[in-house]
Amino acid sequence: MADEFDDFLAQALGPPEREADRVFVARVQSQIRLHEQLRAEGRGMLSMLAIQVLGIAAIAAAVFWLLRSPEIAAFAAESPAILLTMLLAAFSFAVLLFSTGSSPGRSRVSFSIA
Repeated sequence: MADEFDDFLAQALGPPEREADRVFVARVQSQIRLHEQLRAEGRGMLSMLAIQVLGIAAIAAAVFWLLRSPEIAAFAAESPAILLTMLLAAFSFAVLLFSTGSSPGRSRVSFSIA
């Protein structure tokens, strides 16, 4: 008895029978693909950011280590403007190097929503 009532309710309350909406299905599948690509791109950006921060930290550690040298410390005491200019040039070069580099495995993908 309960099965007949469940069938009756399913027919009475269910949506009318119709063919699948192919445009809607294609749009949802496109959104799913877009979401997956954006998640992968986000993970790639985070790993690239970590690599760049690590590179800049290594450069900063090398500069700090060099500045501990007595000869360079004496040069810095004599002419701090020249040393500051050299450090700014080196930092600008490092930023330029990190900002223009792209990983060889990444390809540019254009996104479009149907």
